[in-house]
Amino acid sequence: MKYSVLLAEDEPAAAENIYDILRLYCPQFTLVDQAENGAEALELARKNHPDLLLTDIKMPVMNGLELAKRLHEEMPEIKTVILSGYQDFEFARTALQHGAADYLLKPISPHTLEATLKRIIPLIENEKAAKRLKLIQELLAGETRLQDELDTCFGSSLYLAGLCRKNGLAGRFITSRRIFPPASSVTEDSIDIYGKDDMECIHIESSGTHQELIHWEKIQWLNQDIPGYRTIVFTDEPFPIGNLPGELEDLYTTLACSLVIGKPQTVQKGKRNHVQPGMHLPLIPENTIAYYLKEKRSTKIKEALHNQLVFWEQSWTTQIRVEEGVRFFLEQLKLAKSQISGGEDQIEFLIDDAFYYATNYEDLEKNLFYVVDKLLPAQDLNINKIDTPEFFALIEEYIRNKLAEALSLQQVCVHFGISQTYMSRLFRKYTGLSFVNYLTRCRIERAKQLLANSGTLVKDAAALAGFSDQFYFSKVFKSLTGQSPSEYVSGVSTTYT
Repeated sequence: MKYSVLLAEDEPAAAENIYDILRLYCPQFTLVDQAENGAEALELARKNHPDLLLTDIKMPVMNGLELAKRLHEEMPEIKTVILSGYQDFEFARTALQHGAADYLLKPISPHTLEATLKRIIPLIENEKAAKRLKLIQELLAGETRLQDELDTCFGSSLYLAGLCRKNGLAGRFITSRRIFPPASSVTEDSIDIYGKDDMECIHIESSGTHQELIHWEKIQWLNQDIPGYRTIVFTDEPFPIGNLPGELEDLYTTLACSLVIGKPQTVQKGKRNHVQPGMHLPLIPENTIAYYLKEKRSTKIKEALHNQLVFWEQSWTTQIRVEEGVRFFLEQLKLAKSQISGGEDQIEFLIDDAFYYATNYEDLEKNLFYVVDKLLPAQDLNINKIDTPEFFALIEEYIRNKLAEALSLQQVCVHFGISQTYMSRLFRKYTGLSFVNYLTRCRIERAKQLLANSGTLVKDAAALAGFSDQFYFSKVFKSLTGQSPSEYVSGVSTTYT
């Protein structure tokens, strides 16, 4: 990786010395512009946006301190190193206050400048990563970006993109589900960002990084400890970064047209890995449903739904088409019943959750049977005993005692005898979070407690908190706390000393 340098120096001999040091000892840094005063350097910086400014402190028109101040105000991403012949504490302090990364005394030795620039490289890379991420977020938010601005951050590179979805499609009521920040990692060649919720991630990678397609295992870092299946869709034609919104829209379309409940797939954009069957088998007639309701033979209604689900599973029907068929089936049930328990909005919410939390057709059937029960004549579901703070406290205690295990929503539901859709309602009501988000927060809090105890290794804290992968644990920990586990440990140690 090459980094561009702007030099502000009014002494030709000193400028020549800096140029030789960069050429011989710091090959990663290239001198691209040179100015004889601060005002000229500021204009060149505005025009060309170098990665680094090396500036003398005493210059005509505008001195180095004023230049550092102006640059820090206008373009803080440009790193500044002050070069000075004055061993003056006030000069050094002022330089650091104006955002300078270092203050070096003349004459500059090759070793000193080389060591300083090596230390600055991570700072430059962090700025570049933050800028790339900001532009990606603005692009995806629908903001128009100038091509020059994109070229500055991404160059002329072409990119590939992949979308990984864990389990079913994102629900329509997901506003409170995503707790992670919009990015996991940003490097020179790739960016990982979270998708519509915490069950989805997107990987963007320079097409020049590999001769073959993207290594798709890179985008399977999300929710590794959650049971279920993954659907991956990807582009195979490189595209300029400015086209990313359109490419992602196409990936989401492919995902919606390809995702089959319980079936892991890797699909190229615009293609499908399965045959689309007919919409659904002839459903049970409305007058037959009315007869079953009148005769209190609700098991026959569930039997019809079961047979339909078996057909959809065996024929690899996509989730979207299954949802259409389920809604049609439930509409028949609602039409056949004059009085419906619960409002329609509530039922829609339950249907949405029934698909969102299903990792296979067995889960889906259990969830949908719960929805059917809500539409049948009054059932003794003991809702009044279940929907209480006291009962939910028991659920929370059970989860806290099982954090080190591979805990799933289905396991909790089986233990308490509640459907997944109803359990998800309890979590939304009493925590404002989905089960997955709540479990993740509990595990990170447990990990923080363990790390606060001196001597607990990061890998041990991860395992005891229920994370089987230390790398994934570190990602989630930093996402929720803003610190890596090691940084958190250092902070705790400093507090106690």
